Amino acid sequence: MRGNFVRSHGGTVMGEHVCCLDMGTTSVKAAVVDRSGRIAGLASSAHLHVGGAGAGAEFDAVEHIREATGLVSAALSQAGISGRDVAAVSVTNQRASVVPLGRDLEPCGSGISWQDTRCGEAIARLGSRLAPERFTRITGLPQGFLWTLGKLLWLRSARPDEWARTARVALVHDLVLRALGTEDIVTDVSNGSLTGMLDLRAGRWSREILEAAELEEEMLPRLVRPGEVVGHVSAEAARTTGLTEGTPLVAGGGDQQCATLGIGVMEPGDAGLCLGTAAVVSCPVPVPLPDPSGRYFCTAHAFPGRYVLEGIHNAFGASLSWAAQALGFDSLEALENAAAASPAGAGGVLFLPWLAGIGTPDFDAGARGVFTGVSMATGRSDLARAVYEGIALETGRILEAFEASPVPLRRIILSGGGSSRSLIGRVLADVTGRELLLSRATQASLVGAAALAWTGAGAFPDVGAATQSLSGSTEAVLSPVLEAGERESLRERYGGWVQSVRGR
Repeated sequence: MRGNFVRSHGGTVMGEHVCCLDMGTTSVKAAVVDRSGRIAGLASSAHLHVGGAGAGAEFDAVEHIREATGLVSAALSQAGISGRDVAAVSVTNQRASVVPLGRDLEPCGSGISWQDTRCGEAIARLGSRLAPERFTRITGLPQGFLWTLGKLLWLRSARPDEWARTARVALVHDLVLRALGTEDIVTDVSNGSLTGMLDLRAGRWSREILEAAELEEEMLPRLVRPGEVVGHVSAEAARTTGLTEGTPLVAGGGDQQCATLGIGVMEPGDAGLCLGTAAVVSCPVPVPLPDPSGRYFCTAHAFPGRYVLEGIHNAFGASLSWAAQALGFDSLEALENAAAASPAGAGGVLFLPWLAGIGTPDFDAGARGVFTGVSMATGRSDLARAVYEGIALETGRILEAFEASPVPLRRIILSGGGSSRSLIGRVLADVTGRELLLSRATQASLVGAAALAWTGAGAFPDVGAATQSLSGSTEAVLSPVLEAGERESLRERYGGWVQSVRGR
């Protein structure tokens, strides 16, 4: 049917597009997406963290929301449509980051990023009241610094005055939906599963964990299903975004869960490797399968009723951005060109990319980055190459952790925009020794959020059907070309240095 509107299977009149927001760690994106998964309009902007003492990482939540709402109108304009053509709006976001809210449900302090590692002492105190093994059994997560719970415990201890003003807390997803028109603070269970407070099997906040942490459930967002309509665009939001008042607001999901939808990773044994500020390996499973040893973790999927085994490299893309600045390159492209000029092995230089601690498999907040093997013969290109190889080798440690999982990895689908043409894709294949399928989806998280939006709008009977329609196919295969002996030598040197630095 041509024109501005189509009819869904249930007869509901809707627009031909949905609008999705991706609230990332280092950028915010807004996209207009049709029912085939095609992005008709895309607008983005970078945002900055405000510092935080030591290992802190904070952001201006108010500015975060202002950026998001401003980008919506730009995406609509680029797509050449008006708000009347939008069937629904959904949000995906950086996970575990949290914002304290006052009684008026407005931010009363800085947002605390998932990358903030200042909560080590608070987590240790929690461990004395709730055994780490019990925590993992309830949440699917190793007890550690990445999750929202640690940020809240740190905030209560370090900033008691701010804590006293905090009536509710919100994840970034929740805050954006609230700004667009939801009456309450709501989060979906996929985001909730990264807070460290969700009972993964029951799909509700864990009373046992909240009692151990001395937190009230009333502070937390109301839990909903991904793809559920949770409100409608308000008159005020319509004025600032160009959306139409009354447009359905649909609960989205965590960026990594949405990315698995966007690249069509649906079956156990398939894994998405999504590259961004962090690198995350995600493998769907039908039931919760937490790892008692804590080498990887298990979260709720954005596909209701399913779960995801995950491993995270905290500073994948962040290491490249840091290296470009620290080594004096004026762009990431210049860094890559320099790295490509150094041979495999980087002239003997190794880099441990622990700029934001270690995620999988060690979950060590205190670990820090290291260069080793530097000599008088080392040049900038060798240092650059070592960074590329370091982040790839650390990602390889995540894949090794998954080898002991109940669901061995058969296929790895790589998402990250341009990986087939970039050095990092080739280095990943070489140092892991694995074939990597390349997804055509360059904005996987946004496409996954669109699947949820279209489900909420009634265009598909469920998230699975929406994902099959929207997710892109693979375009090519990256195969390792590094000789096996050279690969094993590099991996052995890296593994030996990891053990040496960590005192093992």
